[in-house]
Amino acid sequence: MRTTATADSAPAQPSAALPVSARVPILMYHYVSDPLITADRLRRDLSVSPGAFAEQMRFLHDNGYTTISLDALYAYLSRGETLPPKAVVLTFDDGHIDHYATVFPLLKQYGMTGTFFVVADYATFSYTNPAYMSWAQIREMSEAGMSIESHGRTHRELRNRSFQFLVWEVLGPIEQIEAYTGRRPRFFCYPVGHYDPAVIRMLKSVQTLAAVTTEYGAEHSLANAYTWKRLRMRNTTTLPQFESMLGLTQ
Repeated sequence: MRTTATADSAPAQPSAALPVSARVPILMYHYVSDPLITADRLRRDLSVSPGAFAEQMRFLHDNGYTTISLDALYAYLSRGETLPPKAVVLTFDDGHIDHYATVFPLLKQYGMTGTFFVVADYATFSYTNPAYMSWAQIREMSEAGMSIESHGRTHRELRNRSFQFLVWEVLGPIEQIEAYTGRRPRFFCYPVGHYDPAVIRMLKSVQTLAAVTTEYGAEHSLANAYTWKRLRMRNTTTLPQFESMLGLTQ
């Protein structure tokens, strides 16, 4: 008797192998502003001048780089979705007001996207500390296509903390960002760059897909999804050093 193959009876087709890893620079910015002359060493080190930042973005634009989100990087690793040539992720920590006043307009000018890791309490109480973005500004950026992700509630270190403390610092901000932007954040940035197994367990329990550190590197995989490395932009980073970090002259 002749039979007709159905979707259930047809032999399974081998699926394409998923990529093991991806070398994608995740650039880490903090302040994009000129520090006061009285600023301490850390503030100066973490400050990229608006002029230098504009030069770096112009370089990316003129040299064929495409900014992507962490979602796109994760989709490449987990589902094999295509990445553009010369993909790069721009991340901005802490929710400083210059991210709205300086970074946001420049990204829009060049048709780029950025990932902004906001500290929930900084946004909530921005009316008493205008050095940080408000929820209204954050929502505007989200609606314009920027990725808004979590950097914790208060920016306190999360290592060696109780379960209740981690719920307060990790779950609460996720719910706040979702309430203000309409989009649930799926990525996390460790406050002060530190983490331990309990923090990673908490992130997994609230369906966080990956987390970034302050450790140096650009090779990412699903196996190290909760410890993705980044490339820190400093006050002293020159354009040739910027090019080298992107792999052009290595």
